[in-house]
Amino acid sequence: MTIIERALKKHRPAAEAALGAAKPNRVPRAPASALDPALRIPRHPAAIEHDSCRERRLLVASDSDDDKAYVAAYRMLRTRLLHKARAGSWTSIAVTSAGPNDGKTLTVINLALSLAREKTRDIVLLDMDMRNPSVCRALGVQPALELRDYLEHGGNLKDLFFSVEAENLLVAGSVTTTEHASELLSSSRFDELIDTIRRGTVDPIVLIDLPPVLVTDDALVVAPKIDAVLVVASEGFTNRSELAKALDLLSEFPLAGVVLNRAADASLDYNYAYESESSFSRKKS
Repeated sequence: MTIIERALKKHRPAAEAALGAAKPNRVPRAPASALDPALRIPRHPAAIEHDSCRERRLLVASDSDDDKAYVAAYRMLRTRLLHKARAGSWTSIAVTSAGPNDGKTLTVINLALSLAREKTRDIVLLDMDMRNPSVCRALGVQPALELRDYLEHGGNLKDLFFSVEAENLLVAGSVTTTEHASELLSSSRFDELIDTIRRGTVDPIVLIDLPPVLVTDDALVVAPKIDAVLVVASEGFTNRSELAKALDLLSEFPLAGVVLNRAADASLDYNYAYESESSFSRKKS
C-alpha cells in the first residue's frame, strides 16, 4: 500500500460522513433556465499570449498533435472529478499541495481549461494563493480589479472576473501579494463571494488555487468553507513525509483525490497520476 493509498484510506470515513451531511447556508446552484440575468456575473474576454502560455505548459488552443496525450490525461482527470462532484453535490474544490513547486497552479489552470471545454456549465477559477499569486501571471493578464483588493476593500464584480479561451471560464486573481491572506480568507467577504458565484453562474464548478498546506494556514482556513480538496504532489520532488503530514492535516475534510505530477512510469516530459478513494491509475499528462 502506497503512502497516498494509506492517506486516502484514512480520509474515507470523514469524506463519507461529510457527503452525508448537509452544509449550512448552501446557496443552490442555478440552472441556465433559472438564472436571473440581473444576477449573472459579468465576464470580459481577456487576451492572452499563447506562445508564453505554451512555454509554461498551459494547454491553451491545444489542437497540436503533440498535446493529444496531455489533453486526454486532463480530460480523464476532469471526468473523474466531475463524477465525484456529482455524487457529493460539490460546487467548490480547493487545489493545494504539501509544499511549493509541486505544480499545483499548472494543474489547476489546465484542469479549468479542460472543464470549460465541455461548454455545459460555468467554470470559475479563483487564485487565492495571495502570498504568491501565479494564475494571472501565468496567463499574462493584468486584472482590472485584483482579487486581493476585492476581499480587502470590496468593489464592482464587473471588474473582478475575466474570461479566457471560452466565455464559460471565469478567472479572478491578483498580481500583487499580501501578508494578510489568512485574514482575508476568513472574512465574510470570501463567503459572500462564493455565494455570489453560485447565484450568478450556471451549474458552476469553482476551483480555488490555495497555498501549500505546510507553508501557511490558508488552506486550513478555507477547507471548512468549501466542498472538497484536491492535493497535488510531484514524484521525485515532494517529500513523502511532508505529503503524509499535509494529508493528515486535511484528513477531516472531503478529499477529491491526489494528482501526482511527473509520475515515473510515464514516458513524456510531464505527467500525472490521479488517485481517489476507489482506485489508483497512472496516466500521461
